[in-house]
Amino acid sequence: MTPVARSRAGSAALAAVVLAITWSLKRFYSAAGSDQLQWLLAPTAWLVSLATGVAFDLEPHHGYLSRGSMFEIAPACAGVNFLIVAFASLALGLAHACTTARARVTLLAASAAAAYAATVLANASRIALAVRLHEAGASWGALTPARLHCAEGVAVYFLFLLAVFAAATKLAESRRAPAC
Repeated sequence: MTPVARSRAGSAALAAVVLAITWSLKRFYSAAGSDQLQWLLAPTAWLVSLATGVAFDLEPHHGYLSRGSMFEIAPACAGVNFLIVAFASLALGLAHACTTARARVTLLAASAAAAYAATVLANASRIALAVRLHEAGASWGALTPARLHCAEGVAVYFLFLLAVFAAATKLAESRRAPAC
């Protein structure tokens, strides 16, 4: 097998693994409740509390609730869809830089870790901003509080996805640069 054919086969195998992981995660999330999503909800609630000063209490089998702010961090707030997009974007977007099986495995692991960290940070940022907008009773014309919450989430997730991919690309390029 030629080096080009070997590289293409490796990229195809990587893509198949990424797709299998994302499909499995989406399938898991479709049936998961708050107890199964604690690995995302707990650090998110902790960071939101740290950033806003608003206390969130764990409501078993339900999520995190701030009674004082009347705000809930529920399974729908876990950010699993963002996690899937971030992971797939990183793994598939940087696959061209991998020339060995070991590099592809490293890319998968690094993409998973970076996607998890980005998800927790993006969620905490999104929810902290949402808490403040909720407390202020913010709405602007057609942007009802619910629509504003949705628009704010899309904007935060988009900005985090751009930042994560830009940072990962820069890191990958710096590792390929020849030493002087």
